[in-house]
Amino acid sequence: MTRLLLTGFEPFGGMPVNPSWEAVRPLDGEVWGEVVLRAVRLPVSYAKAPGALRDAIETFRPDAVVMFGLAQARNAVALERVARNRSEGTADNEGATASGAIEPGGPATRPSTLPLDRIHRALAEAGIPAGWSDDAGGYLCNRVFWEGCAVAGVPAGFVHLPPFEAIPEGRMREAVRIVADAVAFERVPVAALSLSPEPAAVGRNAAEIERLARGAAAAGVRLALFPELATTGLAIPSRAAARRLAEPSDGDTPRRLAALAAELGMAIGWGFVEIADDRLFNAALLVEPGGQRHLYRKRRLYGHDFDWASPGESPGEFETALGRVAVVICHDVVYSDIAAESAGADLVLMPTNWIGDPGPEDCLRAFRAPVLVADRQGTEDGIRFGDRSGLYPPDGRVLRGTPGVDWKRRVPGAGGRGR
Repeated sequence: MTRLLLTGFEPFGGMPVNPSWEAVRPLDGEVWGEVVLRAVRLPVSYAKAPGALRDAIETFRPDAVVMFGLAQARNAVALERVARNRSEGTADNEGATASGAIEPGGPATRPSTLPLDRIHRALAEAGIPAGWSDDAGGYLCNRVFWEGCAVAGVPAGFVHLPPFEAIPEGRMREAVRIVADAVAFERVPVAALSLSPEPAAVGRNAAEIERLARGAAAAGVRLALFPELATTGLAIPSRAAARRLAEPSDGDTPRRLAALAAELGMAIGWGFVEIADDRLFNAALLVEPGGQRHLYRKRRLYGHDFDWASPGESPGEFETALGRVAVVICHDVVYSDIAAESAGADLVLMPTNWIGDPGPEDCLRAFRAPVLVADRQGTEDGIRFGDRSGLYPPDGRVLRGTPGVDWKRRVPGAGGRGR
């Protein structure tokens, strides 16, 4: 599990409540997939607050820490960039004051290590006013900000909230939830790109894949998936015909698309006929921009596959720059043992030529991770394909978009692989 620690403060200065705690408190104990949240209320005390924060970190062992406090004079959420090595003498709830350096001989500042740009974008998308700050003040907010950055050993930072008069309580709670979501998850644009392959025309189909991939990259897509047998078409009638179309995993088309992935800074996956040691496979290859290649061979054959293909023997589970990715091909998803393998994955890639009704939805509900489905379109061998491309989360929804949809992955820097 990924652990996200959130903190707020108790009331101070005669206030009946502190908005920082009231906005954070409802998230305590929530579980978002494999992310568990813990909310802790800190005392407004120079003597006690740093120790309470350290105790929470030692007990909960978080993968990221987001500290919240109240800035009474502000009217927007303030993302603090740095904690300053100073206290300025304001009395706490116990009447104590502190002034001077927090850490004598220490650095002048400690930077936030939260994904502040991503947090700012997420708040802006929700219409919640937010801005930047390079001064968290000299009171307890700055003090615990300094402590968290010094001792957490994981991404940590501070966010100032305005009073409820500036942002109503319901919206403030939404803002805190958005901040937590942005820390725990990154939205990654992915695309399931459909095409109608020209039968047996490997070069022309590869050119169409390249054209579509370039369009997706121009739209910001970071992973583009194409259908099963995208370079050859589905109707391969014999082993001899398959051999004429087959390529090794380091053949001309794989090299061409690997070079394209590096050029575009985008991962590309597609299905093809693979030849290896005189055996033929209905295979899929995922190439990353950094040059990594991940090969999967369809294990549960169907239809024309039996005319030429050998079944694969190994699960397709790969560590990638986007997290732990599993690959399945079309008919594989019908089998519960293959669906069960997805429990350790952050995303499942499914190139397919899905035939007939019903669609794959019922099968995909058994998967424990979102499934990106790249289905084909057009007609071949008397079959009209329905293009069921999209992102299928485990909750049963189907997300479709052109050229892509956002996949929320858990952020590796916050303790997980992806999601």
